[in-house]
Amino acid sequence: MARRIRNSSLENRSQRLKLPIAKKPSFVRIGPGVSLGYRRNQTVGTWVLRVSDGKRGNWTKSVGFADDHEEANGENVLTFWQAQDRAKALANNHSGATRKAPLTVKEAAEAYLQSLAARNTRSEYSTRGRLEKKFLIQFGALFVISLTKTQLDRWLASQVKKSEDPEVVRRSKDSANRVLSIVKAFLNYAVRDPANVISNDSAWRLVKPFHGVAKPRDIRYTTEEVKSLITSAPDKSMADLIRGAYLTGARLGELTQALVKDFDFRGKTLWINSGKTGSRNIILQSDACNFFIKLSKDRSASEHLFMKSDDSPWKRSEQTRPFKEALRRAGLSTNGSIYALRHSYISGAIEGGVPLNIIAENCGTSVRQIEKTYAKILDEHRRNYIENGAPKLSIEI
Repeated sequence: MARRIRNSSLENRSQRLKLPIAKKPSFVRIGPGVSLGYRRNQTVGTWVLRVSDGKRGNWTKSVGFADDHEEANGENVLTFWQAQDRAKALANNHSGATRKAPLTVKEAAEAYLQSLAARNTRSEYSTRGRLEKKFLIQFGALFVISLTKTQLDRWLASQVKKSEDPEVVRRSKDSANRVLSIVKAFLNYAVRDPANVISNDSAWRLVKPFHGVAKPRDIRYTTEEVKSLITSAPDKSMADLIRGAYLTGARLGELTQALVKDFDFRGKTLWINSGKTGSRNIILQSDACNFFIKLSKDRSASEHLFMKSDDSPWKRSEQTRPFKEALRRAGLSTNGSIYALRHSYISGAIEGGVPLNIIAENCGTSVRQIEKTYAKILDEHRRNYIENGAPKLSIEI
């Protein structure tokens, strides 16, 4: 398998970008029972390894990102040739050979992040940032098999901020729990690969998160407050983003990645290609549909629906300052965030009597999460639901 295999459709980035966007990768055979695939995504493409298991089946594994829009770095962004070399090395490793050296924590995290990137690039981005800032800087060079529960317990405790304000302490514990869940996820991912020869997971399995520190977001805006935010926005692009977030309940990243072609004015839906919980169609009510008709009028299908005032797409966190300015001008607390508009949408839908399963499907979440986060609102309206929706008999006894 030393010889490199050429493929005119995949080895050149300009040719790759001519391929249609598809869920299934385009594969090229690079060795006996081994193929390298390229999945053309809405944004950056991904390299995928496929290996025959000898039983008329096969297994697949993410190799890394393709150098579609940025130069390869040999780590997570790879050329066709680099991806081919890595795919062959991974295939050899899984064919029965075990690692020559124990797996490091950084290597385990990278394998998990590559797998996550193949499913959702935005989740991979945020997850990578948290790991690198909060965990890998301390543990990255250690071997996974050398980790101890005492080490991880001490790390978790070190993430708690010392403050006389109990809310500051609570938030730091909540944040530490989120990172701990990511750490456990990538270490468990490493355990599931027999080639890593990790037989004991007790070091992290027995580490307990802080209890009772998660707190539902309690900031929500009324319709009048949202109207005030829109008129107080520093420019039209920010006003459009506020309106879109409130009328759809979508996450910020889902809106900023949406293209003009994703809006179906006949079906009154907005297609979310790669949300946090996967792809979905958002059903739009009439006001939302009319807004998107105006927003997409006379624009190219490949353009982003939401653009900044300089006609460039929104990037991560670029909305923070203009939204804070809109809050300040509207006389609202600057502790709020644009995510509160999603919270307001879900709260309003619950109060309007929309079934929870429909809200969950529209917003890309679960009924269980809605029941947990919006328990107070559900309790407040429980009697109204029964009074308005339960069967009645208008007869005298």
